Amino acid sequence: MSNAESLIAPLAEEWPPFGLTEEPLLGGLVLTVSGELDLASAPELRKRLVAAVDSGTTRIVVDLREVTFMDSIGLAAVLHARSRLRPAGRLALIVTPGSYAQLVLESTGTSRALAIFADRDPAIAHVGG
Repeated sequence: MSNAESLIAPLAEEWPPFGLTEEPLLGGLVLTVSGELDLASAPELRKRLVAAVDSGTTRIVVDLREVTFMDSIGLAAVLHARSRLRPAGRLALIVTPGSYAQLVLESTGTSRALAIFADRDPAIAHVGG
């Protein structure tokens, strides 16, 4: 086992399992994601986002503060929802500064195209406006 493997393996075992909770918001929805948002779990997020948009939801907040890992499939689920929202629809992400999710958003350039907030209240205000 390499040094990197010995460091990563214990950390991965300590990561919380994937979780997704849904909370109603006046005229919208808050989805809180935890754990790894990757090939295995992103389809569940995408399914919930698509169902929300298809039911007429136009205000969505996705809270990624408890995400421990995010890959391109997780990012694609968020971008897919954004593309499906009506022109008047709003999507906001809550991301912890310095987190893995923020790294993915910044390194792909999508942080410039999405409304990203560090705290819940400003994100909710953004989609409500």
